[in-house]
Amino acid sequence: MKSQSLDAVCVVAGTTIGAGMLGLPMAIGFLGFKISMVLLLVMWALAFYTSLLLLEVNLQVGAGLNVNMMVKKVLGRWGQVIAVVCLTFLLYAVLVAYVTAMGGIIARAIGVNADPISTGACSVGFAAAMAVIIYLGTNAIVRFNSVIFLSMLGAMAIAFATLSTTVDVNVLMNATPDYKYLVGAIPVLFASFSFHFCIPSITTVVGTNTRQLIRIMFWGTLLPLLCYMLWLFLSLGSVPMDQIVNMSGSVDSLIKSMCNGSVVVQTILSVFAAFALITSFFGVALSLFDLTAETLRRGDTGKERMGTTLIVFVPVVIASLLAPGGFIAALAHAGAALAVICILLPCAMSYKLRREAKVAAQQLVYMTPGGSMGIATAAVCGVVILVANYV
Repeated sequence: MKSQSLDAVCVVAGTTIGAGMLGLPMAIGFLGFKISMVLLLVMWALAFYTSLLLLEVNLQVGAGLNVNMMVKKVLGRWGQVIAVVCLTFLLYAVLVAYVTAMGGIIARAIGVNADPISTGACSVGFAAAMAVIIYLGTNAIVRFNSVIFLSMLGAMAIAFATLSTTVDVNVLMNATPDYKYLVGAIPVLFASFSFHFCIPSITTVVGTNTRQLIRIMFWGTLLPLLCYMLWLFLSLGSVPMDQIVNMSGSVDSLIKSMCNGSVVVQTILSVFAAFALITSFFGVALSLFDLTAETLRRGDTGKERMGTTLIVFVPVVIASLLAPGGFIAALAHAGAALAVICILLPCAMSYKLRREAKVAAQQLVYMTPGGSMGIATAAVCGVVILVANYV
């Protein structure tokens, strides 16, 4: 695989893995291992298909165009307003989730009390460090992200090998599903495959080779799927259901329960969790930075980049301090905006572009398989995910 493609796969997989790997055991563990596996496969297929729809639109209207401008070109001004509002909310919500989770991880790593003041201070420190890297620009982010992502894979392999001996397969396979949590789990589950907003950046870096881009989307989403399956196997097989219920969405509590008192295992899991969050953080923060700069028409000078960085990070820090421990809650709220940005808008734009091309007897640069039935099915799934946030 070419270096460019490998970097792009790292961006897709890294952006995806951060949220899902840490939040899934607490979001869908109540449903049991077998039901969770089925839901993972369904959501992966939906995420992969809708990413191809957004890729189709991006290649047709102008490779590298931000979601903001794509929607404006295809759906007009009101579509653009909806896209900007939903995308801004989505990216801010995910960043709040990551900063909050990292506060707890860092606090435990340096041995301070896991109280709101200590974890809040750690969250602020993490956000400040990430803000510096985002300020330095895309090239610095891509290079740093590749190193962190590969390090994360190494830590993940060690963690999986270490925890595999603690899994009770009988408990894992015979757990009784509690379906009352099914509806609430759906938005978090789809949010675990959220990377679509990175597609314009990927086409800018890689180019417009359709087959290459499709392979990047496939491998970039398949790797997280496999990691999620292994992570659920280990976490649901190591931590009893009643403990997961009482964790209230705390990533730090999950790590503590899985380590079984072993300092070594706790360290490995903490390193892995930190790397997973950082890789995903870069993709989300860069997308929000570009969206903010484009929407507010800010330039690329040092002073203007500093202002854009502050606009991105100050609200995130404030929200993480006001809602400590809100990792799963933030991801759940992100799921509503994600359904609009990553499913409903790509379906609407793809459908409109295909109709216009048919009327004008033109051929699209690329057309996702599945036809109108595929678009309609994806749109229905998007509505279900959107409604599930508020049921």
